[in-house]
Amino acid sequence: MSAPRPDRRGLLKAAGLGLAGAALASCAGAEPVSLAAEDRPAPPRALRDIAVYVPGYMPEKAFANGRPVTRHRRLARGVADPRQPCRMLSRIGLDGSVRQAVLPAFAHDVEVAPDRSVGVLCGFEARDHVAFDPQTLDLVAVAPSFGEGWRGGGHAVFLDGGRMLALSERAPRFALGREGLEAHYGRITLRDPRTLKIRESYSSHGVDPHDIRLIEDGRYLVVANYGSLPRAGESQLPVPREVTEACVTIIDMASGKLVDKQVTGRADTELRHLAAGSRQRIFAIQARLGDPQAGAAAMSEESVAYEADLTGEEGLAYLAAPTLKLSQGAAAREMGGRRARAGQRHGLSIVYDSKNDQAIASFPSSHRIMVFDGASGDVARDIDTSRLGLRYPCGITLLPDGAHYAVAGYWENLFVFERGAHRLQRDLCLYPTFFGHSHVTSA
Repeated sequence: MSAPRPDRRGLLKAAGLGLAGAALASCAGAEPVSLAAEDRPAPPRALRDIAVYVPGYMPEKAFANGRPVTRHRRLARGVADPRQPCRMLSRIGLDGSVRQAVLPAFAHDVEVAPDRSVGVLCGFEARDHVAFDPQTLDLVAVAPSFGEGWRGGGHAVFLDGGRMLALSERAPRFALGREGLEAHYGRITLRDPRTLKIRESYSSHGVDPHDIRLIEDGRYLVVANYGSLPRAGESQLPVPREVTEACVTIIDMASGKLVDKQVTGRADTELRHLAAGSRQRIFAIQARLGDPQAGAAAMSEESVAYEADLTGEEGLAYLAAPTLKLSQGAAAREMGGRRARAGQRHGLSIVYDSKNDQAIASFPSSHRIMVFDGASGDVARDIDTSRLGLRYPCGITLLPDGAHYAVAGYWENLFVFERGAHRLQRDLCLYPTFFGHSHVTSA
């Protein structure tokens, strides 16, 4: 028998919680709790069954029913040992419902099969990947990375209508030596989505593969390869990075053979994320890291008080690095003029909207969303999301209705925009708490 649905207004008053806190405290019940405001109109019919999935980075900051979510009997039912790496997955319905669970993966991105039969939390810089039920968030399978010492690359795509899964995987990290660069190349593993068992694997033809995208009806896979290696005698990557070969590789999915490879040639700039519509429409986000002194110098003309970058890490700062447009047979083009490029710090999520021939990217360190024209690569829109009430925009997903896209703030809030016009749809916005994230997906 289902637990009675809590009275939202009474719950908030009695517990003294904010809206997101009340939702989290209540989601231990059998039914997902609603995040919708009482006066919020119902979303259009085309959006009612759509949900956005967010892998929260810091479940240790989350509590429910007076105890940490990592030790909560219901929310952490899929975690055997609360000390193991885990993420808190949130399923945010556009109807205002929310369901959350803690799952045993150090995940970076989440993907859901086209038929919504299974979802995958993609492990990143750690051993395990996780399959889950997209409706209940119950654990379905856990499987390790490609081999001993290998690490998850953080991203995946479904193939053949969801019957197969491709995951990026990273080789054991060590300094470049006489063994040659190919010994450092990662792999693309093809797995059964429900068991995560490896069926086949191909070289990524690059160092530390990360984001991956299918193009041309699944014929080719486009891969973003960081390209960084540690110094001799060290195991951690330095700041600034020593980039050996940041590149985009294109792989024939039938044979695993390398079709094309474009190397940036930047010795201090990694290539991390990408969106693609075809071999003429590849958009690649770069990342350039500096020490805190370099970060302070980059912000020296900002006279209004600002806080430390919540999406950064201790001991480093994200510096401006232009987003690239790559086309078959042409040199890479840096997108945006001097002013726009200055705002391209910590580029994170990027999606390609084929309907409007635009790439939409988030830059959380500068609180910006930039829209790039698909044909020219010019910046069509530069949106300061902090003026709209959305700070640190991270995850972007094109909603399946074909008319909207959603942007999630690093810690909280889900904003919905109209595709093409990029008008904020305030009535469709929701305000959950995610506890930190990089990417989101919708289904």
